[in-house]
Amino acid sequence: MSPDELLRRLAQTLKQEIAPAVGEAYPKTQAYMASVVLEKLSQQLALAEAHAAAGRADVAALAHDLRELLGGSPLPAALGHTLAGLGGAPNKHGLNALVAALYAAQAELDTEVFRQSLARIRQTLRLGLDRELVYAA
Repeated sequence: MSPDELLRRLAQTLKQEIAPAVGEAYPKTQAYMASVVLEKLSQQLALAEAHAAAGRADVAALAHDLRELLGGSPLPAALGHTLAGLGGAPNKHGLNALVAALYAAQAELDTEVFRQSLARIRQTLRLGLDRELVYAA
């Protein structure tokens, strides 16, 4: 049995068997809330691989788009290095480093290129946030 299935079954047992059998209000509420937490964790585990793959695809598309956006302007060395290393860190830390490098290079970039690059990074960050909110709702 997979971990997400185990957690889902535990949540179901808490909700359908244990909580209804508890007489006092506070412990009953705690059992129901524990089932909610386990359900959310189960869903997060079930979606983890798909979300990780989608995140890697988003970062690859971002890197491609930024190379096209920044291709017309001279690329500052630190920004180029961070952009090149983005594939090795397709996560929030890599995106944070990219935003920091972009801001550090702001004076060397065309204003519109900087604005479009930042907007494109925000779009990728929003996609990741939307995925995380799937199991938070």
